[in-house]
Amino acid sequence: MSRWNFCANASFYGLRRDRFTEYQPQRTVTEKVRAVAATPGLTGVELKYPLDFDDRPLVRDLLAEHRLQLSAVNVDIKDARHFRHGALSARDPAARDRAVGLLREGMDVAAEFGIDLVSTCPLADGHDYPFQVRHHEAWDHFIESVRRAASHRADVRLALEYQPHEPHARILLANVGKLLHVCHKVGLANVGANFDVGHSFCARENPAESAALLAADNRLFYVHSNDNTGDGGDWDMISGSVHWWHWIELLATLDGVGYQGWLGGDVMPKAFDAQAGYATNARMIEAMWSMVEAFGRERLAELTGSPGAIAVLMEQWAGAVQSRFAPPAQ
Repeated sequence: MSRWNFCANASFYGLRRDRFTEYQPQRTVTEKVRAVAATPGLTGVELKYPLDFDDRPLVRDLLAEHRLQLSAVNVDIKDARHFRHGALSARDPAARDRAVGLLREGMDVAAEFGIDLVSTCPLADGHDYPFQVRHHEAWDHFIESVRRAASHRADVRLALEYQPHEPHARILLANVGKLLHVCHKVGLANVGANFDVGHSFCARENPAESAALLAADNRLFYVHSNDNTGDGGDWDMISGSVHWWHWIELLATLDGVGYQGWLGGDVMPKAFDAQAGYATNARMIEAMWSMVEAFGRERLAELTGSPGAIAVLMEQWAGAVQSRFAPPAQ
């Protein structure tokens, strides 16, 4: 599998919490980078700003020591101390200024480390109840804040990550259509998507279709790889563990549109060790990609669009599995 490289969101290698319990021990940036580097299949790491960049010379040394590439600077704009009532869309101009400032700082850090990608998931921007926000005002603030951040420097791309729920019942940037709306309204070429596959399932999308829409508008900047049950919850499961065929279609689509960026693991290590989970995530994607190649990329392209395509593919897959695992003849 030569088209894509795998990286991991280092946050998942440290302490994680949900409403009920904690997962993984608290780890320093040194410990997290070492753990990512020791995970088979990974060549890159996504680090969070500002948390992981308190000591930038240390980060630079760690990346060099462990021969890891920095895939993206993930800017955190959901800290409840400052963004309890919104960040990019907040009515309070001080909150908006702080969010924009953090994104601009993250862009400067990315350029300092020789990369051109900042990612952020604006989860503070949303609401729970009717009449809780002025929708037209919130959207105007959100779009203007994104424009202010992205215009800071044209040599670094700002990848926005959409998600329909959590921590609010409704997040402003909830689906691929709203993300493309923001890109259109902002009007800057360096604004696009961190396309989280699990979030696409949360939004009840077909990820292959969403990826095609983003790529058609040159907005597919980055991919977070995971899976979800599709019931609206963001479970960050191992890629292909639920939506095997949708994932195969997505990989074929990514190949077809010429995506050559990172496949960034974004998997919640609840039932397994982080290193084992992320190694499995990469292997699962490789296994699904091997099926694309086994079907034949040209043959798959010919079949795609015909009503019976999935039946043909499933029959071919079933035959291959039976041949591989059939008991020896007596």
